[in-house]
Amino acid sequence: MENDRIVGWNIEQSKKEIQKNLLKDNIIIFFTRILEDSKRYRKPNFYGRLKEIYALLYPYSNEENTKSIFQELKKSDLNSKEGLILNPQEKHFITLFLKSLDEDCKIIKQEKIKLIEKDLTKLVEIYLPNSYKLLEPYILGKLISSVGGIDNLYKMPSSTIQLIGAEKAMFRHIVRGGGLPKIWFNILFIKN
Repeated sequence: MENDRIVGWNIEQSKKEIQKNLLKDNIIIFFTRILEDSKRYRKPNFYGRLKEIYALLYPYSNEENTKSIFQELKKSDLNSKEGLILNPQEKHFITLFLKSLDEDCKIIKQEKIKLIEKDLTKLVEIYLPNSYKLLEPYILGKLISSVGGIDNLYKMPSSTIQLIGAEKAMFRHIVRGGGLPKIWFNILFIKN
């Protein structure tokens, strides 16, 4: 009896700790990935993105069926007791996104993508006001997404961030048969 209470208390404390560690940068990453998908594919479906946001809001749910996840999210008030806690503005942005999807989880009208871009801009302006002044919100969201979060980005030296930005160009250069540019050769192979 006493052990059950202790185990229950430990589980509740663990859930609270997990909830505290779900950061708001996940919302920025979510909207950035939506924009990324819409730029990469002509008519993307957002099943995977719906699962992402559902897992953030309801981390202990066992629901796997995407159509039922979509229906649950549309009916939900997006108040989570165990997952990411959203403020009213974030709930509004996610609700607008859900309303812009058809039954196949595809964007109904392309004009909605512009609204999602505006929502991302507002979120970045709120949570990253200094970085917002320096970088475009979409680029900043991609950078945060690629390094795994805002905290990881803040801990990185500027040289590493430069390498992340130039990574795509480097691989494109190598694929075209150009070999490693001299600067990359120096960075990767010559020890200081």
